[in-house]
Amino acid sequence: MLTGQYLHTLDAKGRVFVPAKFRADLQGELVIVRGLDDCLVLYNREQWEAFIKKLETYGEMQMKRIKRFILASAFNTELDSQGRIVISQELRSHAGIEKDISFVGLNNCVEIWRPDKFAEINDDSDIEEMKEMLKNVGF
Repeated sequence: MLTGQYLHTLDAKGRVFVPAKFRADLQGELVIVRGLDDCLVLYNREQWEAFIKKLETYGEMQMKRIKRFILASAFNTELDSQGRIVISQELRSHAGIEKDISFVGLNNCVEIWRPDKFAEINDDSDIEEMKEMLKNVGF
């Protein structure tokens, strides 16, 4: 299970250490794509295929724009011997990432954020709204 938030630093070659807690779930081929919230999303092969399969169930016309946005940005990578991945310049530009990176585990994928942007969208000002949302779905 991919959970937690971890801060790391990008090197000059666009490589970053993947948090040790995530490495067991992120073995083999990995895919990084643009996220819809000014972040990146990192999937292992199994979760990526499940995501694609779910996209395909909605049909070509309904999802074409979303597919273009996400699939056009797909970048294949894998952990090197030191536990690092490469993030392409295009993807780093999309997320505004220059040096520092925040990895955020979302159970079946990992979001990759510029730390200040993540802090901005993840503040606690919406706690009451989140409580209400949870209540509405049975929590």
